[in-house]
Formats: sequence, C-alpha cells, structure tokens
Amino acid sequence: MSLKLISGMMKSSGEEALLVMDTGGTNQMVVIDRQALLEVAQPPRCDESRLQENIGLFSRIACAKFDRGDIEPDGRIHIHAADLGTSVGA
Repeated sequence: MSLKLISGMMKSSGEEALLVMDTGGTNQMVVIDRQALLEVAQPPRCDESRLQENIGLFSRIACAKFDRGDIEPDGRIHIHAADLGTSVGA
C-alpha cells in the first residue's frame, strides 16, 4: 500500500469525514463525502461509528486513488459514493 492510515474523524459539520494518511514522510488528506458514508452500509448513517466501521474500506479506496494519481487540484483525495462500487472488492 502506498498510504498508511494515521487517523480518521468526522468533521464537526457532520457533512464529511477526513482521513489523515502517511505517504512515507508527508501527510495526505482524504475527504469522504456524506453520500459515501450513507451508502456504505445499512441502515444509512453518516456518523463517527459508520466511519470507524468502514475505515479499512475507505483507506483502500484512498490508496487506489493515490496510486492512480487521482488527486484533486487542492491536493486532497476525495471519496464519493460512486467510488464504492468500483473499490468494494479492492
């Protein structure tokens, strides 16, 4: 894996979650949008427990996107609901 999870947390707004991942010397920020958190499991929930239950999945998606160079102009990796279908088996 190209990234290693350091920490994961919900933003205080509750609209998205953040992962801080190590690239081997610098930190890579990963933003997980609300819809991805709602769709990852049943019943739909966007909270800290849903993030922690699925942090491994989100970390794998972030690693795959990082390896592909799928990084936003702001330097962050964004995970959307559409990323779940292509990366669940990753």
